[in-house]
Amino acid sequence: MRKIIIFLFVILLLLPLGFGLLTQGQDNQNFLGWSQYFTAHHYQAQKVDCKQAFSKTVMIITIDEEVTRSTELMIQDAMFKAVYAQVDLIVVFLNTPGGELSAVQNIMNMFEASGIPICVFVAPFSSTAWSGGTYLLMSSHIAAMSQGTLIGSAQPAQGWQPGYDARYAYSMIGLMYTHALLHDRNVAIAQQLVAINLYLLPQNAKDAGIIEIVANDLYGLLQQLEDKSLIRYNSPTGTLAWKLVPTADAPSYSPVSQVDFAGISDSPAIYFYEKPLQYNALRIIVNPYVTYILLIVGLFAIVIGLKTPGFGAEILGGISLVLGLAGLGILGFSFASILLFVFGFILFILELKTHTFVLAAGGTACFILGAVLIFPTSNWLITSNFIQTVIVTVVLVSLFISAFFAYLVYKVGETRKISKELDIEKLVGKTGKATTDLTPKGQVLVASETWSAKSQDGKPITTGTKIKVVKVQGLTLIVKKAEAEE
Repeated sequence: MRKIIIFLFVILLLLPLGFGLLTQGQDNQNFLGWSQYFTAHHYQAQKVDCKQAFSKTVMIITIDEEVTRSTELMIQDAMFKAVYAQVDLIVVFLNTPGGELSAVQNIMNMFEASGIPICVFVAPFSSTAWSGGTYLLMSSHIAAMSQGTLIGSAQPAQGWQPGYDARYAYSMIGLMYTHALLHDRNVAIAQQLVAINLYLLPQNAKDAGIIEIVANDLYGLLQQLEDKSLIRYNSPTGTLAWKLVPTADAPSYSPVSQVDFAGISDSPAIYFYEKPLQYNALRIIVNPYVTYILLIVGLFAIVIGLKTPGFGAEILGGISLVLGLAGLGILGFSFASILLFVFGFILFILELKTHTFVLAAGGTACFILGAVLIFPTSNWLITSNFIQTVIVTVVLVSLFISAFFAYLVYKVGETRKISKELDIEKLVGKTGKATTDLTPKGQVLVASETWSAKSQDGKPITTGTKIKVVKVQGLTLIVKKAEAEE
């Protein structure tokens, strides 16, 4: 029965991971390969971690899946690294069906607040920026598309149906309108992208004033930016707006600020942002299928654990609930990480009392998961390679500490077992032999253990003489010569 229950819980634990991996697919690898191919084909560029002796530095970021809170954390991390590397332009290759509203809005706010120009590039061929992707495009300083791509269909959805709450739909129309205004784009068409689920091809979008550039690859995009400047000026609507204009025309706008892109295509340093190792773990956790499976497994595992203690079901349930709540956004990843570390420490303390080893295994799992959920961002002034080294080190240290505690628990258990088996009071009446001369003190061998001993009558007992334990004083055995029949 024990083996069956353990087997079932292992299956339940692996089920969320399987769902996450199946729903992720292989698009990430293929999409990143295309963006790197387009760049290297023209520049033969190397990945760099800092400012080098090139004309300009361009960072490449890829969003090739649903936009979730893991995407938000990735963008936050990438934008800080861009500041640290003194990047001149961030190009976000975008191919997404949409995503979580809160994550999309937070990324839009990061784009708007960025001191580095952000270019959202819907590419390569056949990519789309549906729904949330269109909002990201609208909040970028430079909007670009490659041939054979589509944007639009930005009406909010509730469940599996288009948004039916007029107030909710109007709020999203207002959001799109506001960001179109901030970038001096066609606000009427921008509203239609939401109101009637309008979709646009690249040239249609450019002619309608929704995007600024149509290019087939990164090289073409940068070439078109050569004679352009990004300015911020007081638009005719009275809004302080961003606008991409020919450099020669920039003075006529009386710009408040101006960024020139001259030399941007002249052998720039290309910085490919690499997603942190724990990013893939986070995107699995925030997957809605995985989140609800974790919550269900957690609740049932706790119930079963209370009914059948000793199998570790309650530990599995606790971990699953923490991860599920983090996936729903109720718990932040940092707070969930702290909870897992505290939970793991408590389990190890309890293991010292119970010696079941199930608690030690649960504590190890908590430490490792807590390390994975630590997502280093703007508080870390270090390179990405060093961050990966930190994460790997934390996991290895967690394993080492867990192994040490497991060994400690094992030895404590063995010591307690021996002390129970060799209760000194139970030695009274046992026989053994003197291993040294007792004059009157010495050592004797009783119950396969060597003990300090003292002759009962004070008379000497020679080595090898058979003795009998009469009583115990502290840790000293009081012995006498054994009778012949003993």
